[in-house]
Amino acid sequence: MNGNHESPAIIRHRIEADPEVDLEAWEEFWPGAVNGTMFHSPRFLSYHPPDRFNDHYLSFRRKGNLVGIFPAVEREEEGVRCWVSHPGASFAGPAWSPRLHYHHLEDLVRALVEYARDAGFGRIRMTIPPVIYNLRPEQALESALRRHGFQLQRWELTQAVELNFNPAALLDTFVNKTRTAYRKAVLNKLQFRVIEGPSSVELDRFWEILVENRRGLGIVPAHSREEVERLHRLVPERLMLAMVEFEGRMVAVIWNFLCNRQTILEFYMAHEIEVQSLKPVAFLTYHTMQWARERGYRWLDFGISSIQGDPTWGLLRFKENFGSRHFLRLSYQRDL
Repeated sequence: MNGNHESPAIIRHRIEADPEVDLEAWEEFWPGAVNGTMFHSPRFLSYHPPDRFNDHYLSFRRKGNLVGIFPAVEREEEGVRCWVSHPGASFAGPAWSPRLHYHHLEDLVRALVEYARDAGFGRIRMTIPPVIYNLRPEQALESALRRHGFQLQRWELTQAVELNFNPAALLDTFVNKTRTAYRKAVLNKLQFRVIEGPSSVELDRFWEILVENRRGLGIVPAHSREEVERLHRLVPERLMLAMVEFEGRMVAVIWNFLCNRQTILEFYMAHEIEVQSLKPVAFLTYHTMQWARERGYRWLDFGISSIQGDPTWGLLRFKENFGSRHFLRLSYQRDL
């Protein structure tokens, strides 16, 4: 702690680590946490098969009240017993109550480290949400982690658009070639539709387009067809599936995670290769942004545009065509 003295408030009412996890209480807690997202939700994380991860969750309490949560797993890495924020989520780390002051947050991190050491872990690693997911724009958690010995282990560049635009002027925020692409899509009479409660037939078509599109890029989707359907059963209120139709046929799709009350994460966007000339991507992005703004969201996160911190330049420039801004998805590690 660099020789710093602890606050008397921390000494009087320490935050204690609690391995007993009340999953219903967690579901009630995370939407109101400073940096809570659906990736802190046990209901969301339960879509993974029970034998995929060795879950090891931790609660934090102050004066008996739940003030923080840490969804994590145990795993062995190079002979080291590691405690890792849930790898079945894009990011997570500790989520904490807005009632806590900064010195409480430092105490929460202290409790996390002490618990890990007592439990026999040799390493802690976590990927925390980018700052655009915080209910207030602060980096208190990063400061607390660094002061308690966590080192930056990895960073990725993510890009997001702010949704505070005038709806009538959204097109003006796109670069010229993207505005032209959108207008061409309109002339081609493309139709945008959000799919509420998707049927198996609609999910099959979504999956067909997604797999074909990713095959052309030499990659496979992060989810299976069964996992996509399972998520729509588990957390339908946290998913937004939309499509573009051409002549009554689904030709492009987008699948978004409604991560919390202010930020949406675009997880998949795909289209048939044959319809690329119709410009469905610009059309789909435009209407998704309008949809998100109408529902009060502040940010649409397009996801990461780097690999081990090195920009994927084509992807990065493509997202800039829609007026995106640049943020960091940070991973921290501490060896014990």
